[in-house]
Amino acid sequence: MGIKNRRTQLTLFILISYAHLWLLYGIGKLYDIQFSYDLKQPGGLLVLLGVPASLIAALVVTLIADGSEGPRRLFKRSLEWRFSPIWYLAAVIIPFVVTALSTIAAVVFTEAEVPERWFSPSFPIGFLIFFLVYDGIGEEIGWRGLALPQLQERLGSLGGNIAIGIAWALWHLPLFFMPGSSQYGSSLPLYVYLLTCWSIVIGFLVNKARGSVLVAILFHETANFIAFVIQYPHTYVEIIWGMSALIAIVFLPKPLIKVQFKAEMHNNLGP
Repeated sequence: MGIKNRRTQLTLFILISYAHLWLLYGIGKLYDIQFSYDLKQPGGLLVLLGVPASLIAALVVTLIADGSEGPRRLFKRSLEWRFSPIWYLAAVIIPFVVTALSTIAAVVFTEAEVPERWFSPSFPIGFLIFFLVYDGIGEEIGWRGLALPQLQERLGSLGGNIAIGIAWALWHLPLFFMPGSSQYGSSLPLYVYLLTCWSIVIGFLVNKARGSVLVAILFHETANFIAFVIQYPHTYVEIIWGMSALIAIVFLPKPLIKVQFKAEMHNNLGP
């Protein structure tokens, strides 16, 4: 008999997601493996195994809860594509607008200069495309497909997305101890703040898209594409993301009370 208590499902999802990444971190430390995006290196294998931690956790939980029907429903709900095209467009445009505004602010207020080689991919384009698709599906179906609906029911759309942002950011914690990762040497509080801002904006898009995770994937990987490809002054980027989150809050549905997606999108894992 499957796990029907939704709180237990959510707790199990988070535990598996975190344990998966910490296990890989422990293996990396034990064998002195450096973090790497080169799949020919041992560190690249750790990255390949670590990215879909939340997807694997979501599949395990839905399988335990509802058998083979659980993962099928999760994917069907998460990848629903029938919603207004404007939200597809918004998911891609918003990260570029934030980047442009933060660049303009840096140039105007600090006389910063845009690097001459502003388009500077960190990886070959083929690998970059693969990684963005793999990362988007690997992270978002778990966090936004499984966890977000349950947290919005309990905490409202604002509280639910703040909770997801914090949990999602702290899930990356092992990367702060792995040389070679983009998080290594960064400020953890600033990172939690930034991903919480992202989460609020993503939550706005997901709610507008009737619960579809496609907009979350597009937003997340557009922001990652910018981080991996475009060089620009970052002086004001955290401020602009904070302003974007505040604007998104205004349009979140019922931010302080429970939120449910439409019935056909919302049938989650059990009663």
